[in-house]
Amino acid sequence: MLKDRFFYPLALLVFAGIIALALAPGGRTIVGEVDRWELAGDMLNALQVSPGTEMDYRADEGGYVVLSAFTGFDQGPGSIGIFASLGPTQERSFAGETIEITLRARAARNDPLDVFESAYFPLEGAASEWQRFTLGADWQDFTYRFTPPVVAAEPNADLISIWPGKAGERKGMDLASVSITKVTQ
Repeated sequence: MLKDRFFYPLALLVFAGIIALALAPGGRTIVGEVDRWELAGDMLNALQVSPGTEMDYRADEGGYVVLSAFTGFDQGPGSIGIFASLGPTQERSFAGETIEITLRARAARNDPLDVFESAYFPLEGAASEWQRFTLGADWQDFTYRFTPPVVAAEPNADLISIWPGKAGERKGMDLASVSITKVTQ
């Protein structure tokens, strides 16, 4: 169970994300909504920024965002960082399937961040563990796997969270894409 100080801000962010998802263009589907989902280039503007974090879009190199945190993970209002919202179609398609979450990232050129973390949050079930990744100067793909639960609730939304520096030191990371692919055995 989440403590109230985390649950209510998270619930507020989820509702804001759902509204933003309804108003903003969705993620690009590459192989089909059932198999793959991706945000890249100017579509990264659909990412939601939680309290204590910030994002700045850059159009060069095909488009990417610079992410940072100015509040520590356990300080201030409850927050899950910067997140992508997956709609009901993706939630339904990925439920019960092993998926691979891939983040293409690097340390920012100015005041670079060393380490970032990411987690997958299904709204109706337990989240993945936070995955910790070490950034370098060049673009790299950072990948982890998770199996979202199958639930009896109406389709809703799932979230992919990125926390750019849990210490809140306002150091930056560049993010070029976020993608999910079903893992075929």
